[in-house]
Amino acid sequence: MTTSDNYLSGADRQLILTALRTSRGHYHCERASQLSGIPARTLRDWRQSCVLIPDWSENRPCGWSYRDIVYARLLAWLRGLGMNREAAAHRVGVLRNSLAAADIDPIVAADPSVRSDGTVFLIGRESGDRFTGQQVFDALIPLLDVFELVEPIEGVSRGSLWGPSLVRPSEHTYISPNVVSGEPCIVNSRVPTGTIHALHAERGLKVDGIRELYPQLEESGIKDAIALEGRLRGVHLEAA
Repeated sequence: MTTSDNYLSGADRQLILTALRTSRGHYHCERASQLSGIPARTLRDWRQSCVLIPDWSENRPCGWSYRDIVYARLLAWLRGLGMNREAAAHRVGVLRNSLAAADIDPIVAADPSVRSDGTVFLIGRESGDRFTGQQVFDALIPLLDVFELVEPIEGVSRGSLWGPSLVRPSEHTYISPNVVSGEPCIVNSRVPTGTIHALHAERGLKVDGIRELYPQLEESGIKDAIALEGRLRGVHLEAA
């Protein structure tokens, strides 16, 4: 994953930092899998083995929060770099606790991205690994892989799963942890893309039929929502 300093606006960054401090959003396991890009069986295994315990672990059924999805991606990314599971889980837990603390670490607040090669673990603009004490030469830091907390992620897990941006999943959709329990919605509305998917895939409505139900939505937004949900589910949907 590559970094993008201009990816999030100031308002976006504040929204995400706030969401990472508390348990906002609520997703069942399959939806958490779709949005995180992590297989559902892996999420369940991490919960059962206490590697990553979701915020709504005691609910029946168990639920994952917005920040659980972010940290699941980070954990999978570190594992993909070769970090062992226990070390990766510990580092994710420390970052999680730091972002949730009332006296949040200013270094983390200023730049919560993570840099690693599977051995060192740097938060934000740090040049020293706070876990091992290892210092990294300035010239080597740009060579480390970068994990931006909410950017889209490719290839974090086996199979065809894909993780979208957790702010702007597609051109005409957005995610806010404070809106509709964190579900992707069509821009300038509170209409979940999952609702559009159900109308299209389960009730057989075409774009015109959906617009009759939601006249405030643009055709482009409806088509984009259908395409997004199809990609999240790993299927092709024709939005005629």
